[in-house]
Amino acid sequence: MKEMDIQILKYRTLQGQFLQANNKIVSLEKALEAANDESLELRELRKADLCHISDLESEISAKDKTIREKDEEIAKLKAELAEARRQNEQMEREKEDIVKETEEIKECLALSKEASVDLKNIVGLLQLRVFSKNNDRTRFLNGEFDFDERRVEELGFKGMMGELNTLVKSLSKEAACNGEAEEVDKPKLPKGKKKSAKKLRPGYKRNVFSIAILKRYGIDASNLPKGSKIIHRKNERGEDVWVIRLFGMNHASAYAEEYEIARFNVPGSDPQNSKRPDTILKGNPLMPSFARFYLDMKIHYNLSENHILEMLHGMEAMFPQSSLNKWMHQIMSCLRKRLLDLMLKALKESKYTHNDETRIMVRNLADENAPSKYKIEYIHAALSTEKKLVVMLYGEGSRSHEIQEDKVFKDSSIRIFTSDRAKLYETIVDDLEKHYGIKVTRTACWFHARHYFCDAFVSDHRVKPVIELMNYLFYLERHAKSKNYTFDQRLALRLRYSRKVVSTIMKTLERMKNDKNANYGRLVMRAINYVLDDREAFQVFLTNGMVEIHNIAIERCFRHIANGRRNWLHTGSHEAAENLAFMYSLYESCKMNELDFGRYIEDILTRMKDGDKDYLSMIPCYYKAPKIQVEECA
Repeated sequence: MKEMDIQILKYRTLQGQFLQANNKIVSLEKALEAANDESLELRELRKADLCHISDLESEISAKDKTIREKDEEIAKLKAELAEARRQNEQMEREKEDIVKETEEIKECLALSKEASVDLKNIVGLLQLRVFSKNNDRTRFLNGEFDFDERRVEELGFKGMMGELNTLVKSLSKEAACNGEAEEVDKPKLPKGKKKSAKKLRPGYKRNVFSIAILKRYGIDASNLPKGSKIIHRKNERGEDVWVIRLFGMNHASAYAEEYEIARFNVPGSDPQNSKRPDTILKGNPLMPSFARFYLDMKIHYNLSENHILEMLHGMEAMFPQSSLNKWMHQIMSCLRKRLLDLMLKALKESKYTHNDETRIMVRNLADENAPSKYKIEYIHAALSTEKKLVVMLYGEGSRSHEIQEDKVFKDSSIRIFTSDRAKLYETIVDDLEKHYGIKVTRTACWFHARHYFCDAFVSDHRVKPVIELMNYLFYLERHAKSKNYTFDQRLALRLRYSRKVVSTIMKTLERMKNDKNANYGRLVMRAINYVLDDREAFQVFLTNGMVEIHNIAIERCFRHIANGRRNWLHTGSHEAAENLAFMYSLYESCKMNELDFGRYIEDILTRMKDGDKDYLSMIPCYYKAPKIQVEECA
């Protein structure tokens, strides 16, 4: 019974679950029908959307096509706009160029009008600069400014001073019209014995023959019969004998001396070599005579190394250029290391020097990527007329004031020097006083001043009186030199005459500078300002008779370097430039001491080869040349 009930209970439970499931199925069928209905609606909507999308895509493609056409049109317009802008910029640049050229033309016209320079005068100045060696010694300047030598001789010193007074008075009258008073100078010349000078007839020139006599031959009476005797005169002449000279030349030739060296077994010691010949430097085969030939050709005659090699080839002497260059620079370096410091020490003992610098082209080996293989460098020079010595310094080509300041002026007796108006010399004066408490005075060069006025004369002839006054300054200096005046006598001459000339020049230049209605050009104003801006330095020579009025002495020392530059063009390194500068120091010093450069070089190198270490006696100002031996022949 119980089992029956359990089964009935299970049946009822299952029946309930069945009904629930059936109800659920019914509800799901209803939901499925609803979903099917909704799906149908969605499919219809999708079909409608697809049709709409197709329409939109067609519309979009049409719009895309339109956009592409617009883009192409925009790109075309942009290109046209860029081209228009480019043309506009080009037109603006052309406009600026035209405006600039117009301004330049206006400026040139204004300058031309201001300076009153015509084409003929410009061509004259260019010819003067390009074709003349010294523009203050050309026919142009001589014809306009310089004194005629014959006229100077006819007038004499008094006549020249009379013309000077006339010129000064004329300028002073002009100044008086402007309210300026004439300065009166009272110093008198020292009284001394007047030397009577022997005057040669006009156009006469004495012929003087000077040549080294190698041999003297006695009287050859082989053409006379036996018993012939020399005629004796009763006058001062005595024996009736005269001398005939025949001039000849020894053919230049190069040679070599060959020495045999052997090795020997020495008892009780290691093997040894026989004695070697004495040389200037160890490993350098050049003898003093060969070095003399090379340096004479290089320094004195300004020949390039290629020309020297050609001369050696003509003597049947073949040398590699590199070897010859190496050996010669060894010898030059040896001379420089032994003599340069001694020359500087002697120079520093001077009280007054001339200073300047010049250019030289040097090969640039430091920078391989440099745009130029050659660079302009500078050689500094200091000259002492007191010591008759010139020292040239290279200092790796620098133009710095430190080169001369450290090597020349520092720890020296130099208290006054003459130079141009380069900035470095003003810096030297300031630094010496600031750092060392040394007062050094710089004097200006009247030759440079006259140079500026000679250039200005091309554009304005109104500067001619100033140039004539400067010429009188130079005439007075030449007069003092011809009379062998001492420093005190030369100073007295300057105080009596030159001071009046300088005062007139300064007043004239001041009046020209302040005259606003004169319309002086730039060349004239440049010359005026060159003097007035440095007027104290231009008047130092009126206070010291030792001071020269110009710097021509040091300028002449650079003449050989300038001639050399045209032949050998450049140097190969800084060391070569240092050696070259020192050799020119020796050369110019030899000229000042009237020494033959070639003989001097050969002699000092021979002394060094023989072991002489008295280097002080080898510098040109202390050097004494050996007497030439003359062979006597019967």
